Amino acid sequence: EAAARALEAGIDVELPDTSMYRSLPAAIASGRIDEATVDRSVLRLLRMKFELGLFERPYVDADAAVRIFDTADDRALARRIAQQSIVLLKNDGLLPLAASTKRIAVIGPAANSGRLLQGDYHYPAHLEALYGPIDDGTLPPAATQNVATLPALAPAQGEGARIDLAEHFVPMVTVLEGIRGAMPGAQITHALGCYTIGDDTTGFADAVAAARASDVTIIAVGGRSGLVDGCTTGEASDRSDLASPGVQQQLVEAIVATGTPCVVVLVGGQPLAIPWIAEHVPAVVQAWIPGEEGGNAIADVLFGAVNPSGRLPVSMARDVGQMPLYYNHKPSGGRSQWRGNYTDLSTTPLFAFGHGLSYTNFRYSDLRLSAADVPASGTVTIGMDITNEGERAGDEVVQLYVYDRVASTTRPMKQLAGFARVGLEAQQTRAVEFVLDMSQLALYDTEMRFVVEPGEVEIMAGASSDGIRVTARITITGETRVLRRDELRPTSVRVL
Repeated sequence: EAAARALEAGIDVELPDTSMYRSLPAAIASGRIDEATVDRSVLRLLRMKFELGLFERPYVDADAAVRIFDTADDRALARRIAQQSIVLLKNDGLLPLAASTKRIAVIGPAANSGRLLQGDYHYPAHLEALYGPIDDGTLPPAATQNVATLPALAPAQGEGARIDLAEHFVPMVTVLEGIRGAMPGAQITHALGCYTIGDDTTGFADAVAAARASDVTIIAVGGRSGLVDGCTTGEASDRSDLASPGVQQQLVEAIVATGTPCVVVLVGGQPLAIPWIAEHVPAVVQAWIPGEEGGNAIADVLFGAVNPSGRLPVSMARDVGQMPLYYNHKPSGGRSQWRGNYTDLSTTPLFAFGHGLSYTNFRYSDLRLSAADVPASGTVTIGMDITNEGERAGDEVVQLYVYDRVASTTRPMKQLAGFARVGLEAQQTRAVEFVLDMSQLALYDTEMRFVVEPGEVEIMAGASSDGIRVTARITITGETRVLRRDELRPTSVRVL
């Protein structure tokens, strides 16, 4: 029944398993589905293969892969993307670390693992789906033994520990390797400290000793993205808590207790709730899943070769009890009814959507509107000046938000309408212009029509959803305009 319904709905391919479509011959024989419906899907698949040239060239040239895959340009791009994605969450002046730093401890399960720099749909994670967890030293020994793989895919189980990523994958630069490359003259000590999961604290002593003997400690903690047991995040890998997995929080607390200045680098695809770390650690960096050049990119940010410019695409919670937590809530949302906060906690995020610090300061000024009154079918140009007031070049990610104050149905109090990455030299000023089409203010009214309504709209621009620097208001004039979805026009931006 499922196979017949899927095929009739136009689903031509069943993936990753084929357990349902195997029943199609029986469905045809019983008259449940017309053979012409099968022919329709087969025809579409054959047409696609013809258009791709697969009948004339059924095999790829495997030897050509090395000429176009993971080239020097690819590596440079991977490093640049990773650099721009890293978010500086907190900095009490410790970063960037001085080039004269002599003794550095690099601690934590994510410090020397290339596997943890990869996501759950990356090649290593799919190897694990076939053969079981790869033993990269970040999992307790028991976690790499007799672990169930994905039944539909696995030809052999329990072989993940024997997979050598260096042999089967492109070279991956770990955090430790990136720091060694950035600081060749420094004395760098590494200690695992603990695993990503489990309650084993036997490595704490070595980590604490390394921290005490160093001028600064870099603690790389986080999660493991993947598809099998032992992973803390990924497809079908849900957690009931947002705290650091295993005993990683305790490891950070033990290192902080040494008194050695420290930086926490968060690695993984899940934004964690880290209120203690945010309060007690002078510098915190969110590195996400930075990929093959992640270690170099993290070192570039830590030691100031790159000015961080990443911004949070999510709100980071203080506690799992705040979930769901998001910036674009309605006027009645994002708080505890009339009380505002919870009885035991703020309703505000620990770090808001769009948040990200820099090693320099940016000033917003001279907000300009091309018009204060805009017809429902029109556009408004929103301009402003951005000045780098510091002594270091950097990128500011200018974020444009809107709030429809008098709509017929309640609207988000902030809604991202555009953003622009603006590169600025020290003391430089540049102008940014957003062209906002009124279709971006469209909403479903009480009759479920998709409309742009007349009324007052607040325009906001700033460095994050909770860091608005300049505001203005426009009025949408005329009659209510009913839109088709294909009439939506994106916001365009120009940096002058």
